[in-house]
Amino acid sequence: MKSACYTCLLVLIFTASTASAFAFTVSGGREANTLNAEMPINSKFSSKSKLDMGMPAEIAKLEASAKISAINGGMLEEELAMGGGPFQKVETQRVAQLDAGSKRHDSERLSIADKKQGEENKACSDCPELIPIPGNKFAIGKFAVTFDEWDACVAGGGCGGYQPSDNGWGRGNRPVINVNWNDAQTYIQWLSHKTGKSYRLPSEEEWEIATRAGTTTEYYWGNDVGHNNANCDGCGSEWDNKKTAPVGSFKPNAFGLYDMMGNVWQWTDTCWQGNCVKRMYCGGSWNHRPQDMRATTHNWFDTTKRMRYLGFRLAMTLP
Repeated sequence: MKSACYTCLLVLIFTASTASAFAFTVSGGREANTLNAEMPINSKFSSKSKLDMGMPAEIAKLEASAKISAINGGMLEEELAMGGGPFQKVETQRVAQLDAGSKRHDSERLSIADKKQGEENKACSDCPELIPIPGNKFAIGKFAVTFDEWDACVAGGGCGGYQPSDNGWGRGNRPVINVNWNDAQTYIQWLSHKTGKSYRLPSEEEWEIATRAGTTTEYYWGNDVGHNNANCDGCGSEWDNKKTAPVGSFKPNAFGLYDMMGNVWQWTDTCWQGNCVKRMYCGGSWNHRPQDMRATTHNWFDTTKRMRYLGFRLAMTLP
C-alpha cells in the first residue's frame, strides 16, 4: 500500500514539474515563477536553488527509480508491440520450454509416486506385490507368483529345494506351474518368515471378489470373451492352447489385478465341501475353454496334485 502511494505521488510530481518547465519556456519568467511558487520543493525539475534548499533524499531516490522504471517499461512495451520481433520469439520459446519442463517434471513425479506405491506394497525386492481390495480387509497378489519369485525361495533355502519344471517355455516372469497346494504352503512359510508378514492363499470368496472388481458380467471386461483379453483355448492370444504367457501380458481388471482369468488356474485356501484334503482352484488356464475362466467357475484337486496349468497367487489379511 505504501509503495502504491509513493508511485501516485511521483506521477503527480512528474506531471507538475513538466508543466512548470513548459510554462517557463513558452510564457516567460513571470508565469514560470508563479507555477514554481505553487510547486512542491521536491520536484526534480525545479531550479537548482530549490533543490539545494532541502529536497528530501528519499523522494529524490524514489523519483530516480520511477524514471528508470518508466524508461524500462517503455522499452518493454515497444518490444512487446513488435509482433514478430526477436523478443516475442525468444519469450515464446522460453515459455514453451518451461511448460515442457513442467510437464516432464509432473510425469517424473507421478512415475516416482507409482514406483513408491508399488514398493510399499512389496515387502522385499523379490516379494510379490499385493493390492489392497477396496471395501475389504484383505490384499491379493497383483500377479500370480512367478518362477523368478519361486526360484528366489529355493535360492534362499526355502520351498523344500523343489524346482518345478517350466515345460520348456521359460521361467523368469512366467507364472510358476507344476506346484501343488502343499508346495504353495512351503513358499508362503518361507516368505512369511523372511518378511515377518503373514501371507496366505486367498479364499474362494476373496478370489471372486477380487476378480470381479465390482462387475457382474461373465468376465471382468464384459459378457463376451472378446479378442486378446486373456490366454485360454479360444481367447485369441498368441499363447492360446500352447503355453503360459508372461504375467501382465493383458489388461488388468478395475482393481489393477492381472491374469485373474486365464493363463493358469490358481489355488485357493477353501476346502472342497468340508474336505480339506481337496482344495478349490479358480480362473481357467491357457489350455481350457473361455467359459472355464468365468468368476463363478471353480473346481478342486487333491492338495498333492501338480499340473502344467496350475499356479497360485498370494493374499494377506489387513487390519
